[in-house]
Amino acid sequence: MPSDNKKPGPKATVQINGVWMSKLKHGRIMKFKARLPKLDDLERLNADDIAARLGLTGSCIREWLRILGHRLNNRNNRKVAKHDHTGWNEKILPVYAANGHNASKTAEDLDMDKSVVYRWLANNGHIVRKYRDKDILDYKFQNFR
Repeated sequence: MPSDNKKPGPKATVQINGVWMSKLKHGRIMKFKARLPKLDDLERLNADDIAARLGLTGSCIREWLRILGHRLNNRNNRKVAKHDHTGWNEKILPVYAANGHNASKTAEDLDMDKSVVYRWLANNGHIVRKYRDKDILDYKFQNFR
């Protein structure tokens, strides 16, 4: 009788966080998981540096991190800031309506970045495209030989 984490079949496979893999790959990921605290927490290496240290590729390390559900502390010195969108309905929409539905003018009045205001308005359905979708049959393709 197979256990819960082993898939029946001709090749025995093991599951980690919903991802089925061979026993060989499972063993490699578990060895990597054991070394991960030193590489991530103590040395603060990114995925490419870890890959160079272990003799693997960066994409392999990133896949293993995804399988393990682990996020590195060092992400190539990138810091992604997320805007706090709470209260933006009351903050942006009245100014947007007063400016005649102009996103650029609204951003200037609120001292915000134009792309942030425009993207928020577009994502929440307040901006409607003024052009129509073109059918691919409308395009004329030329055959270059």
